[in-house]
Amino acid sequence: MSSKRSVAPPPVIPGFTYISLLGSGGFSDVYLYEQDRPRRKVAVKVLLASLLAEGARRRFESEANLMAQLSSHPYIVTIFEAQITDAGHSYLAMEYCSRPSLDVRYRRQRFSVDEALTVGIQVASAVETAHRAGIAHRDIKPANILVTDYNRPALTDFGISGTLAGDTDEDAGMSIPWSPPEQFTDQHVDGVLVDVWALGATLYTLLAGRSPFVLPGADNSQRELISRITNTPVPALGRADVPQSLELALATAMAKSASARYSSAHAFALALQRVQAQLNLAVTPFEVLEEPRPEEHHPDDGFEETRVRSIASIDPDATGQAPTFPARILNDASGSTGSTVDHNTTSNHATVRRPPALPGFDAPGPPGTAARTAAPDDDLAATVNRASAAAHLGDSGGSTGAEHPAGHGRRNLMLSVVGGTVLVTAVVLGIIAGATRSEPAPKAADQVSKPPADALDSGTVPDAVNLVGVAGPSGKILFSWTNPQPKPGDSYKWRVHTLKADGTYQATAEPRAEMAANPAEPSCIQVMIVRSDGASSPLGEDSIGCVSK
Repeated sequence: MSSKRSVAPPPVIPGFTYISLLGSGGFSDVYLYEQDRPRRKVAVKVLLASLLAEGARRRFESEANLMAQLSSHPYIVTIFEAQITDAGHSYLAMEYCSRPSLDVRYRRQRFSVDEALTVGIQVASAVETAHRAGIAHRDIKPANILVTDYNRPALTDFGISGTLAGDTDEDAGMSIPWSPPEQFTDQHVDGVLVDVWALGATLYTLLAGRSPFVLPGADNSQRELISRITNTPVPALGRADVPQSLELALATAMAKSASARYSSAHAFALALQRVQAQLNLAVTPFEVLEEPRPEEHHPDDGFEETRVRSIASIDPDATGQAPTFPARILNDASGSTGSTVDHNTTSNHATVRRPPALPGFDAPGPPGTAARTAAPDDDLAATVNRASAAAHLGDSGGSTGAEHPAGHGRRNLMLSVVGGTVLVTAVVLGIIAGATRSEPAPKAADQVSKPPADALDSGTVPDAVNLVGVAGPSGKILFSWTNPQPKPGDSYKWRVHTLKADGTYQATAEPRAEMAANPAEPSCIQVMIVRSDGASSPLGEDSIGCVSK
């Protein structure tokens, strides 16, 4: 926030203790207070006393109502209270995000591709949630994306938001560097497609270190910015670690024609997820509220379904009901020696496991009786058991009685003799095999000892340091630099850097390069460190080295 006017003194708010000023804008000031009950730090946004006109107050109250509808989302700032003080000051008490906003962060250092994609998908899920609630933000930019204590982005400042029908105040204003062409004309503005453009422009800004149409060293007045936004194609990022698929996704989100953009924030997020998958990065979940199903009426249903954590969804109605232990039919060499039936008793949800039918006998009962009568809920089990028993009955005339006792005894005796012979043979063979088996050779360990991780390594690729150049023979300039955190497989890319334009990147394995001297201005190059996995340094101020004429 800029401070072009004197900041108003903090108002006295019962139950809150003033701590410090957080910032100020065109319509309000933001202060840090400590709330008494419950005790916590909160950000309090106070409408200026000089702007208590009906239009300004209406926008302020609208922001409170809109944020209250959306603040349960993990990537939208939570609002706690909206009141008017005894002195007539309208204020909002909101979640205090102690970390620097994305506006502060990108000005310090450009984002890595991995982090930019993650933030883009997370904020897109917040924007999609607002759109599904019928709300368009209309002012998405890095300054309106705060960072929570848990390092999560949090979309805020719905001050000029409105419904998707476009009923916003004409004097609400806009942020030109992140606004689409149609906002500078009198044509119809679609709030969803305005937010898609602004989301793409914000993501571009995080990667480039500047808004898309701001050119270093050029005229960046509001008139020139509007002209470029309206007529100039989106400039390429020119980063070696940014794949063409991401360049295309950003260009599509910021297409001049609104109809050529992604149709929703969700569609844009899907494109970003595809880029993550292409780069073998972890795919960030897209989080929106789950759509309620009309057939779900149980009071306890869905109490944990606060958000959908992945794009893929499962229809529970398509899975159906299945028994805990499904029926299994076991066949012998002749085709059907018996069956095992497992089923659920539906009356009390207890699982009952039925024993297999033995040859010549069915369910328990007096000898010589017919097969048992199935219970009403055991039709399938009874059918399988009866078929199995019938296949093994000795009476070819279809009798359901037991076999002759003499024949049954002779067969049991034969089975016992054969089984005992097989068992003795198996034991003898096992003893012989164990005695003659040679000891297995020791297997080499698959794991290789690795050095401990560097505690000072933050995971980001640093800029090259000590970038110096000296004049050499034949009008050449010899540059060298130092890699502050060298790793195996590191290489370098460098290009000629001038005030008007930059040259094409050239690769080198050594921390040195040679270029022709620039006769018109200082001879400068820009150096990038590239890891073996494709990650590269953010190209901050230290990445440029120059030699005067």
